[in-house]
Amino acid sequence: MDDFKQRLASVVLAAMRSPRPPCELDGANLVDLLGISSVDALEVLISVEIAFGIEIPDEDLDVALVSSLDALGAYVRRRQAADNDAV
Repeated sequence: MDDFKQRLASVVLAAMRSPRPPCELDGANLVDLLGISSVDALEVLISVEIAFGIEIPDEDLDVALVSSLDALGAYVRRRQAADNDAV
């Protein structure tokens, strides 16, 4: 797991108040593994916004964003690139 995914996993785990090690999230279905509800997904996404300095538009707020570390990571990288292009 690279540094980016490690940091992302740590943010997700902290938001979910989970004692699991970050390596358990790699390749896992986060919704099933962590029992993420729609309310939990919002908390995770807010934590990701803060940690990575991005803004997630309301229309993108969806539990599907936190379905996996890969999906969430790809989204965060796209938002970072889009936010950098807008500056």
